[in-house]
Amino acid sequence: MPPLSPDHTALSPFTRDDRIYLGEGLFETLRVQAGKPCYPDLHWQRLHDSAARLHIAIELPYADWLQRLQQCLLEPKEPVNGVKALLSGGRAARGLLTTGTDPQLVLTAFHYSPVTTPLTLVSSSWQRDRNNPVYGFKSINYLEAIMARRQAAERGADEVLFYNMEGEATETTVANLFMISGNRLYTPPLSCGLLAGIIRQRLLTKAGDWGVVCQESPLTQHQLYDADALFVCNALQGVQAVQRLDNTAYDSHHPLFLLLREKLKDDALA
Repeated sequence: MPPLSPDHTALSPFTRDDRIYLGEGLFETLRVQAGKPCYPDLHWQRLHDSAARLHIAIELPYADWLQRLQQCLLEPKEPVNGVKALLSGGRAARGLLTTGTDPQLVLTAFHYSPVTTPLTLVSSSWQRDRNNPVYGFKSINYLEAIMARRQAAERGADEVLFYNMEGEATETTVANLFMISGNRLYTPPLSCGLLAGIIRQRLLTKAGDWGVVCQESPLTQHQLYDADALFVCNALQGVQAVQRLDNTAYDSHHPLFLLLREKLKDDALA
């Protein structure tokens, strides 16, 4: 391992007194398709709303957001298909109750390989508190997700599915959950304790236009085991079929899943 720089700030865009080092920060990950960011308006709105709830004083008109994204995509010499936007909590004196000033927004373009194979999920060994407000933010604090993903790997699975203490399914470490049953679409409501994902929002908004019945409803483990199909979704990967949850196998090529996958391809840049 190379020696650490004596001035750690030389390796970071954030000052030493930025509240990002307390875990106070937000991020968005945008998929880039045909050289353009997908759903930039929805990502901007979520970032703006979340910052307001955390009292992070960000002044970022939508036009400036688009300009920053476009500039970010012009910088890399290699092809990219994603952008990460990281917003810090800002500079502040020591202490948990202090409010940051001068928050920093750092955009980074990157390349990733989309996952095209169906996923294997396992139920998490711990439950979440649905009243915990942290789950409603796309926060930089990913320690729980890291621990859960490692647990999944140890159990021979790709991902963990979380449940709350009432036994209701919530989400995976990085994606929202949908269930197909009787050719209808179901997804847990935000009140179960989960993030309002961008693709989740689009499916709820557009399903009716696509001739699909979609509703928010608490989902138990028993209901998931009895489902015709499951899939998860996020902004980078789109929709991903689930082939197995614990010991239950599913149709990873369900016609409704295939329909939604095709519809979302056109919707991303609409």
